[in-house]
Amino acid sequence: MLFDIHALLRAATRVRIVLARHRSIYWLGVTVLATAAGLMVKGELDALDAERAAWGRTRQVLVATADLVPDGAIDVRSADLPEAAVPTAALTSVPPGARLHQRVAAGEVLVAADLVGAGGPARHAEAGTVVVGVVDPLAPGAQVGQRVLLATDGIVVASRATVVDIVGDVIYVAVPERDGATVAAAAGSGAASLLFVP
Repeated sequence: MLFDIHALLRAATRVRIVLARHRSIYWLGVTVLATAAGLMVKGELDALDAERAAWGRTRQVLVATADLVPDGAIDVRSADLPEAAVPTAALTSVPPGARLHQRVAAGEVLVAADLVGAGGPARHAEAGTVVVGVVDPLAPGAQVGQRVLLATDGIVVASRATVVDIVGDVIYVAVPERDGATVAAAAGSGAASLLFVP
């Protein structure tokens, strides 16, 4: 055992002497090792790129930054995720006036089913309002975004209303929630009229 250690020490001493006398051998060894390390890193990066390509293209979607609760704040951030891992109904933006319909965990992709109030005529209405469809043959000049009053039988039933959509003869009007039932009753009986505000 002692012989092996001494032989090893003598060999190491000889190598050090040769390297001290011939610096080019030392630098050649350093170059070979650095090249080998560089090739290993490049191989790992190529493997990573191949794995990323295997997932396909990425898509930008909204991801919850914290646990979200129904009717709470919609705290999300935009993230690039592989298309293979993105639900088909994933959202890229939150529609105006949308509210959460169900719980969403932190890191989860926000999808259309998580929101309410994001579609139909209500998509352009402000929070705190409801949308009622009114047919008024005397209001053919109504335009989306126009401020109006709603009246029935000579009484103003909604003093703050905005036209949010027009489909055929139906004029969809956003009114404060407290006036929604009265306006709907008037519209249902055909007695609702739009009053245009200058």
